[in-house]
Amino acid sequence: MDLKKLLEDTQFSSETPKYSLRSVDTLEEEIRSDLLKLLERGGKSSGALRELLIEKEHQPELVDQLIARFIEVGLIDDFGLAKDLAENLANRKSKARGLIARDLREKGFSSEVIEHALAQLDQDAELETAKDLAVNKMSRLSSLEPQVRARRVAGFLGRKGYSASVVWTAVKFAEESLSN
Repeated sequence: MDLKKLLEDTQFSSETPKYSLRSVDTLEEEIRSDLLKLLERGGKSSGALRELLIEKEHQPELVDQLIARFIEVGLIDDFGLAKDLAENLANRKSKARGLIARDLREKGFSSEVIEHALAQLDQDAELETAKDLAVNKMSRLSSLEPQVRARRVAGFLGRKGYSASVVWTAVKFAEESLSN
């Protein structure tokens, strides 16, 4: 697009221009301001930030450039944020790796970042957490029949995202623990 021709057409046109022409610096400053406001509200992935800024009708090319600059200077750290979120979901919410991966994907993290965050989690700790959850849940269901109790605990662990092998290992462990 020829900028001079666009300016000439706008100046000689009797119609009011649809859009006012602004310098790239002004546009970048608006995006930078919005980006900083979003970051003040809490950590977000670069993908989520990009979506939010484009929803505000900012130009995708400028948004991508500013996000890249923020990543360069360390204001946006997808790897660190994903690692912290994964640890939080594993430790506080007792979620399994599969569910954590889904949650991170929904938050706009890339596959590479998700893989890195999940690699930081201890796989043995996941089984131990599942066992603890199973014992706790099964002890609260002591008035039910053993088969019903086992199904409910298995369903509970399944909704937390644990694999079938982990679920049934934890259920078996809980049954043995509570029968002693």
